[in-house]
Amino acid sequence: MDTSSAPPPASSNVPDLLRVGTIPDNTAIDVETDILDSVVFNQTFCRFQLQNKGILHSNSKISISASITSASNVRAFFPANVGVHSLIDRAVLKAGTKTLCEVEDFAHFTAYQSLFISGEHNKEREAYTTGRVMNHEPFYLNGSIEGHDVNSSNASFVGQQNASALTKGIQIDRDLDCFAGDTEYTTPLSFGDVRLNNFQMVGYNPQFQINLSDLFPFLKTAQLPLYMMKEPVSLELFWTDRNASNRVCAESAQTYNFNVDIVQTKTQMIADYIYYPQEMMTAYAQQNANLSFAYVDYRLAKRTLDESSARNLILNIGGAGRICNKVVQMLTLDSDTGDILPLANFNSTGPAPSVTLEDVASVNGSLTNNLRYNDHFLFPVDVDNSARHFHNIVQTEGKVPFVVRQEYAGEGLVLGGQFEGYSNATALTNKFFYIANRLNRNERINSRGIEAYVDYQTLTAGTYTARFYIELVRMAQLSDGMLQIEYA
Repeated sequence: MDTSSAPPPASSNVPDLLRVGTIPDNTAIDVETDILDSVVFNQTFCRFQLQNKGILHSNSKISISASITSASNVRAFFPANVGVHSLIDRAVLKAGTKTLCEVEDFAHFTAYQSLFISGEHNKEREAYTTGRVMNHEPFYLNGSIEGHDVNSSNASFVGQQNASALTKGIQIDRDLDCFAGDTEYTTPLSFGDVRLNNFQMVGYNPQFQINLSDLFPFLKTAQLPLYMMKEPVSLELFWTDRNASNRVCAESAQTYNFNVDIVQTKTQMIADYIYYPQEMMTAYAQQNANLSFAYVDYRLAKRTLDESSARNLILNIGGAGRICNKVVQMLTLDSDTGDILPLANFNSTGPAPSVTLEDVASVNGSLTNNLRYNDHFLFPVDVDNSARHFHNIVQTEGKVPFVVRQEYAGEGLVLGGQFEGYSNATALTNKFFYIANRLNRNERINSRGIEAYVDYQTLTAGTYTARFYIELVRMAQLSDGMLQIEYA
């Protein structure tokens, strides 16, 4: 009698090769890496062409380098919170002539995404890979070192234990103590100034890298089956304005009288193609001849405001007829540039606080915010408390932003020290005031779209740009090697 059992269906032996995550540990995987030069390159635009082979790994990289074309002795660096991402204005992923994913004002979008990178990750990895250095650490009063501006106000500290943490600020890869006195809240001393390493300065032509999954967030959960696609897949990058003072930042009090060019020979794509056993990849392609998957894409709505027009404002930010998951809001002062802030223009300004240490008359500015869609408000009562705004970010993203209270809403008075000559208390206060809300009814937006109710109080004078990113659900269907894309 034949006791052998029938082989299981082929589908049970073929895991989901496109999902980012674990697969059976007995599956052999080969990775082939290609270093691709751009097929089109200038100081405004760049395009890379991928080969239709294997499965594109989501952590493939774009390497980018920039150089100063004049005044090369200036201390210039990429913005502390976004790093080399400041060079990219728009990122587009295309299959043939169809746009699969697109992010506009990419550096501003990255500034929000960078909130959720931990300080130790910034210090130990991002500082070397992307140029992001937003690592918060306490600054200690060092009373054990003589000769550092020892005067009558701090002479009694000499020889004492170094255990008094006065403030918090940005630290790179070395500990900074050496504060001398009690004036760090307002006037940090010269030796309380954190300086970047030489390899992080633009004058040394550093080469950094960006993950594809950072350029196109949907790649964090899915990978592209290039071997199943007959259309060419291309990646397009639109650079930030060469003459604008936002590609990089200059040290404090430095005149921004130079241009920064992106180096073509060092701007490449490191594409990793994943190969599983041939029979597995063939079986997966046969079983998924009509492959469809959902992913999220972002659409930007923005408007120019000033301190008066930002009061009692109702804005239609789009989304009509779409499925929308969340809305991210930011407000940027247009005059913030790389010679004024170490963040350049890539930040979000909040209502100006009126806060002084131990002053009972101190008040904080506020933003009254709500969203209206499908004839209902998201919140029954408008939200105006900064702590609740922060809580809503946590609820929307499922993770906590790594910023201190003073950076978010001007509260707390904990920032001190300097970064490249900039006072942290001045440059970082109230510059991370992002708003995020998750739409909680799982409904398709009607033809009226989403309306944002905005009331910024006590903004400082100036011209602002308000940006609203809405996360939309899209569907892609791969049939016989041809990709069709539509909104869900």
